[in-house]
Amino acid sequence: MFLKRLELVGFKSFAKRTELAFGSGVTAVVGPNGSGKSNIADAIRWVLGEQSARSLRGAKMEDIIFAGSAARQAVNYGEVSLTLDNSKQTLKIDYSEVTISRRVYRSGESEYFINKQPCRLRDIVELFMDTGVGREAYSIIGQGKIEEIISARSEDRRGIFEEAAGIVKYKTRKREAEKKLNETAANLTRIEDILSELSTQLPPLQQQAEQAEIYLDLQRELKQRDISLTAHRIESLSETWQTAKESVVGYRDQLVARSAELNAIEAQLAERKWANAEQAQLQQQQQRELLGVIEETEQTEGQRQVLLERAKHIAENERQIAQTKSSLEQKLTQIAGQRAEQEQRLADSFIEAERIEQQLIEQQTRLGETGVGLAVDVDQLKADYIAALNEIAALKNDLRHCEQTGQSLHQKRTQLTEQALATKAQAKQVNLADENLRLELEQRVTKREQAQLLLRQLATEYEQARRKRESCFKRLRDMEQKMQALSSRRDLLKEMEASLSGFRQGVKEVLKAKGTVLLGIHGAVAELMTTSAAYETALEIALGGSLQQVVTEDETVARKAIQWLKDHRLGRATFLPMNVIRPRRISSKDEAMLQGIAGFIGVACDLIACDSRYKAIYENLLGSTMIMKDLATANAAARQFGYRYRWVTIDGEVISPGGAMTGGAIQQKNAHLLGRTRQLEELKLSLKQREQEQQEQADELVLMDMKLQQLTAAQEDTRQLIEQHQANEHETKNKLGRLQVERNNTQQLSRRWQTELSALQEEERANQQRGLTLQAELGERTNQGRQLKQTMDQLDKRRSVLLQAKDEYNDQITQLKIQAAQLQQQQAVFQTELSRLDALEAETKTALAAAEDSQEKQVQTKLEDEARRLQLEQRVIHLQEKRRNLDEQIQLRERARKDSEDQIDQLDSDVRLIRKQSRELEEKLHQAELKVERLDVELDNQLDHLFEEYGLSYDLAKESYPPPQDPAEMKQQAREIKRRLDDLGIVNLGAVDEYARQFERFEFLNVQFDDLEQAKQTLYEVIAEIEREMTRRFTETFEQIRGEFQSVFRHLFGGGQADLQLSEPERLLTSGIEIVAQPPGKKLQYMALLSGGEKALTAIALLFSILRIQPVPFCVLDEVEAALDEANVARFSEYLREFAGQTQFICITHRKGTMEGADVLYGVTMEERGVSKLVSVKLEDQSTVTA
Repeated sequence: MFLKRLELVGFKSFAKRTELAFGSGVTAVVGPNGSGKSNIADAIRWVLGEQSARSLRGAKMEDIIFAGSAARQAVNYGEVSLTLDNSKQTLKIDYSEVTISRRVYRSGESEYFINKQPCRLRDIVELFMDTGVGREAYSIIGQGKIEEIISARSEDRRGIFEEAAGIVKYKTRKREAEKKLNETAANLTRIEDILSELSTQLPPLQQQAEQAEIYLDLQRELKQRDISLTAHRIESLSETWQTAKESVVGYRDQLVARSAELNAIEAQLAERKWANAEQAQLQQQQQRELLGVIEETEQTEGQRQVLLERAKHIAENERQIAQTKSSLEQKLTQIAGQRAEQEQRLADSFIEAERIEQQLIEQQTRLGETGVGLAVDVDQLKADYIAALNEIAALKNDLRHCEQTGQSLHQKRTQLTEQALATKAQAKQVNLADENLRLELEQRVTKREQAQLLLRQLATEYEQARRKRESCFKRLRDMEQKMQALSSRRDLLKEMEASLSGFRQGVKEVLKAKGTVLLGIHGAVAELMTTSAAYETALEIALGGSLQQVVTEDETVARKAIQWLKDHRLGRATFLPMNVIRPRRISSKDEAMLQGIAGFIGVACDLIACDSRYKAIYENLLGSTMIMKDLATANAAARQFGYRYRWVTIDGEVISPGGAMTGGAIQQKNAHLLGRTRQLEELKLSLKQREQEQQEQADELVLMDMKLQQLTAAQEDTRQLIEQHQANEHETKNKLGRLQVERNNTQQLSRRWQTELSALQEEERANQQRGLTLQAELGERTNQGRQLKQTMDQLDKRRSVLLQAKDEYNDQITQLKIQAAQLQQQQAVFQTELSRLDALEAETKTALAAAEDSQEKQVQTKLEDEARRLQLEQRVIHLQEKRRNLDEQIQLRERARKDSEDQIDQLDSDVRLIRKQSRELEEKLHQAELKVERLDVELDNQLDHLFEEYGLSYDLAKESYPPPQDPAEMKQQAREIKRRLDDLGIVNLGAVDEYARQFERFEFLNVQFDDLEQAKQTLYEVIAEIEREMTRRFTETFEQIRGEFQSVFRHLFGGGQADLQLSEPERLLTSGIEIVAQPPGKKLQYMALLSGGEKALTAIALLFSILRIQPVPFCVLDEVEAALDEANVARFSEYLREFAGQTQFICITHRKGTMEGADVLYGVTMEERGVSKLVSVKLEDQSTVTA
């Protein structure tokens, strides 16, 4: 596998699409500082999955997108694609060529692709795992990475060794296994808590289930006796009811006749009102039309005024356009004159340039002639000067011998001084390192104590969170029990509503057939009304059996329904035809008197809500029933009104017309037909609210679990951090001990250099005395050489004259060149001015054409506006005529409407008279119906009791349960059973099923607990096996790298020795790695004491050692050799060539030695500020490039 191609689009300074093709061997990327060459290494690291914006030299990930420059706009996304040859299937993917792509948008969204197919970042990381290639592997060594490897803590240096050993995937598997182990432990704790809770719940729940079974047995016995007694009572009531019903028919027939007469008159009245309303509607329509005509007239007149104003504006624009055209034509004339003047100046400058060029050729010819003569004179001068020097050299031979002796002594003293200074500097470095280590030790102790304090705080917070979670769990369990009770009640009400529970059999069958078999059925009285919960009992008592009466469209529908019930033997029902039933209400005078009576709440029909179509129905049923606060106030009011009306209290007591009083305890306190719908809605709202509360509590429980997991993880991390700090303290103390030994050695060496330096200084003083003697001899010989110096001075004067002549010719030539350059500059200015005049001329012509076009448009607009104005004037005349016609029609309709209203008043008077007669007849009928209603209510209650309590009709109950032989004895037995039921108290009927369900859950959780324990043990075994394999691989690879490092270090440094050591050999999986090195001529020491160049070269040696043991397909080196001198750069380049056969190198560099060793050079420049550009050169012959 090797790198074939890198494509960048909008990445950092590479604004345009840029492609780099890589071959085998070494590729160097060069360029000046700031040109963007290191962005190539950042691009490779980024596409391989780098997530740290700081590692890419940015503050946030959006910073890698090209941000724009002075000449370019910013782009919306950055993308990098890396193509690799996978013909040897190094990557575990079935492709011979693999392209990895990554894209990021300014919104922060990122996309990843493998061969253009979307994928996850994790897929890319796993693809390159243990190949030596990746964002954290040693295949990419960026700026400062060398120094980071050397200066890093020994524990942090493990990463590249682990990558080389191929244990990264094992570490990943170990982390995943440890994560699963923690999750399994958390699940075990949670299941253990639930099992403990269930263990406390099951015994009392079992006791409740046994009590519920006893309760159900007693209920079955009570049911049998209650059904028999109820069926016997229904049979007796039915005979009495039939007799009473026949007495009502006579009054009802008389009322029907009066109703027919009233309907005829009301029909005439309705027809007249409808005609009158139609006339009023037509009148309003004409008035709206008149308003529209008036508004349109005003709008049309306004448009005409706008056109007149625009005509004035167009005239003013035409005058301004004419002035603009004249000004532009004058400007074109001026531009033509300026252009001719500039062209003449340019021609003159070309003539002057030719003249200066001729003079320049002449002067250069003269200079060449002068040079020939000067060369001859200089040769002669050199010969004479060499002869003079030979004479002086002979005189100085003796003196030179003395000076050499002195220099030898001085050099030896200097060497000793440098060695002493070096030893002193080394001692200073050791002292400084000792101070730094002591400071580091104090900091690490502080961090360890802070971590221990944090661990104690986390333990306290964990305990608080655990207690809060237990409280939350208990509240959630209570909520579930309450929700279950409410749900059961809601389901019961839904079932009753769906099955029409509470309605008699005949009514129920009619309502089921509504809209299908029977058309025109509106519904039961109880279904078509709603009321406040406070009035439900009173209204239910007031309506009695009427609640089950069925409202129909007309009499025909009612007759069809009755016949249908007869034909199918489905029972009986009472029907209220909407076209027959008329409202019955107390007189307005009596109602006004009631307002001042204490305890009066309202007329019953006013306390309900219903559709307006059914208002007459409810006024008929409840219009003469008063709702009172209590029985005392009801009794007083009834007495005051002579017991003419029916009075019902809030608690259900009744005072009937005539004075009969009904009251006592109501057996069923819950709302019946009226309250069922309201109760169901209230239950739905309550359930919804409790579900929300339960969900909030469940969410809080989840948050508590998450917090506990986070606190557990934080405690574990803090413990590991404390262990790490303790290990760091131990390591720092060991370093301090080694530094103390080194400081003692340095002090001994310093004393030795001081002794040798004192002896050498004494010897140098003796040599200086001998030098003074030789200096005296040198003075004598200097006098002899003065004559030779005079001869040399004369030769120098002659040479100066010749050089002066040559300088004058050179000055003349330089002056002519300056004049030629100035002329070229003038020519460029003239050319620029001509270009400016050309552009100005084109711009002026364009403006002139635009003015002419605008003038034509103004003329066209003027003509169009004039035509539009004439049309608007004609429209105004037409609208004024239409307005006069509408005024006349409206007045005629107003007179017709007044005549119709007089006829309506007469018909209203007739209707009031007939209604008064009908009310008197209805009052007689009402008194007769009361007796039937009382029997009807009692019979309905018994039938309802059968159906609601046991789901039985009267016929089925009579067939299934035998009648009582002795009803009194059976009643006594029923009372005894009820007493026993009361003794049992409140019984949880759901306990039987709940106990079975919870016991099954308890068994299931026990099995799960055992499975999790087994899984936990399996995970411990997996982690142990992974650690054994990691230890084996790391040990083998570390020893191989260690041996290669010793060899490569000696080769790169030309001697010396180095070694790799484990800081904690007993902890192979976490031990740090120390690097010790001894360059030639130095003592074995740790990296902190080496120079910058030595550190860099040591790190490079480590890198090459790893590549020998674990070669990578390619390696990116970003200025790693920047700190090396030329000789070491040459060694570095030599090693690159050695490894280039098995590893592909991409070097970002500015060192000449590295460039010379490259096969391909890519140059990165910034021709445009802020935008990087790429150029490439293939180096076929290295020696040619060097030259």
